[in-house]
Amino acid sequence: MKALTQKATILMLGVFLNVAGIGALMPHSASAQRVCQTYRVTRNFGLYVYVNGGKRIIATLPYNQIVGVIGLSDGGDWAKIRYLRVDGRYGEGWVSSQFLTCFQN
Repeated sequence: MKALTQKATILMLGVFLNVAGIGALMPHSASAQRVCQTYRVTRNFGLYVYVNGGKRIIATLPYNQIVGVIGLSDGGDWAKIRYLRVDGRYGEGWVSSQFLTCFQN
C-alpha cells in the first residue's frame, strides 16, 4: 500500500510539473494582444468589414490601411477592429484576421 501511495504521489507531481511547464511556455492571448495592437491590411483587393454577425458588409478597407485590433473571436479567426473612416470618424467591425499583419512604427 505504501508503494502505491508513493507512485501516485510521484505521478501527481509529474503531472503538476508538466502542466506548469506548458503554462510557462505558452503565450497567453491577452499578453500577445498587448505586444501588437496596430495591424496593417494585407489583402490586395481590400478587406470587408462586417457587422451583425457577418450578415452585413459596412466597408471595404484598402490594402495597407492601418487598423487597431480591440478584440478577437474565440478561435482567433475574426478580429474586432477600429479604423479611421473617410469622414474622419472611427468605425468598428469584424474582419478576417488572416489578412492582418502586425504593424510596428
